[in-house]
Amino acid sequence: MARSWPLVLMLILVLPGLPANVRGEVVRFGLREAAPMVEMQPDGRLAGLEYEIIQAVMQAAGMELVPYLGSNARLAVAADGKAVEAFAPVVGQPPQGVTLTDSYLTYQNVAMSLRERRIKLERMADLGRYRVLAFQRATQTLGPEFAAAVAGCPFYREEPKQALQAAGLLYERYDVLIADARILRHHLGPTPVTEHRLFAPSPYSAGFRDPAQAARFNEGLQRIKADGTYAAILARYPALPDDPTIN
Repeated sequence: MARSWPLVLMLILVLPGLPANVRGEVVRFGLREAAPMVEMQPDGRLAGLEYEIIQAVMQAAGMELVPYLGSNARLAVAADGKAVEAFAPVVGQPPQGVTLTDSYLTYQNVAMSLRERRIKLERMADLGRYRVLAFQRATQTLGPEFAAAVAGCPFYREEPKQALQAAGLLYERYDVLIADARILRHHLGPTPVTEHRLFAPSPYSAGFRDPAQAARFNEGLQRIKADGTYAAILARYPALPDDPTIN
């Protein structure tokens, strides 16, 4: 019997894993724009350390990331309302019904002040003497000791946009910033600053509404760590300048 070549070609196209350009399962994924972790390029594409890691993980897991941008609080609301299937990073308590993945990236949150101010912060309680501007949901993330310390600040606020955090310090509206060191240094540029290492490293996870997708994300993460992709992405984004002043 003669073969039906159109049928054979159709079967080849649907066999899993054969064609390199087959699109994976589409997942609407919430991301927080915070350079150099996630940032919009002039051509409308996303880039950044966190975005590249998550994109590589999703591809390795056979899923296609469709981005949805929002603040930490907005992403949690979007996941709770099922406007997104997943989001990262999960900052604070995850919404009900969201499964956390393994940690895909560790942040180093710090307190940061202008070097010329010569501010000394030796323990968390010292923050209570200063005007403090932190990242959104910081009091839910950095623990009860931090929450208690900033409760006594002369002025404390949380800001979802790190570029505005940096402006608050540069224009001396605030004395101390609280956020990831890499993000703050990106926005502060060459400004001489002091890092106050009050916080332990913070491993961040993604959150999925579907536990099976969360498990696949974990598998994809292990794949890109094993094949060197993860290390190569990290190498493109040096952690800090060579001349930090640390208190």
